[in-house]
Amino acid sequence: MRLAPLALGLLALAACQSPNAIVYDPGSFEPIAGIEAGQSADDVSKKLGPPDARATGWWSGTNRFDQNSIVWYYKDKGRVVIDGYVSRTVVTSEADVSEDGRP
Repeated sequence: MRLAPLALGLLALAACQSPNAIVYDPGSFEPIAGIEAGQSADDVSKKLGPPDARATGWWSGTNRFDQNSIVWYYKDKGRVVIDGYVSRTVVTSEADVSEDGRP
């Protein structure tokens, strides 16, 4: 019976995990011009150049993304959120001229 609390804890932790559950409000920001959902990360790099900063994991901005998201930050342009799973494609982009280029 000593394993029961551990088992319940593991079950609760597993219930909190959701594969590829990216949650965002697509109406919060206009997309960055030329960057659309479904584009490859290589396309983004060709159009915008290398990001000023990158972050993976929980994003603590206005919106929340799951731990498998990659966020590229572009100073004075905005953010590009990329699916962190195998596809490595754009989920959304957010034009934000107040972006400081840091996570």
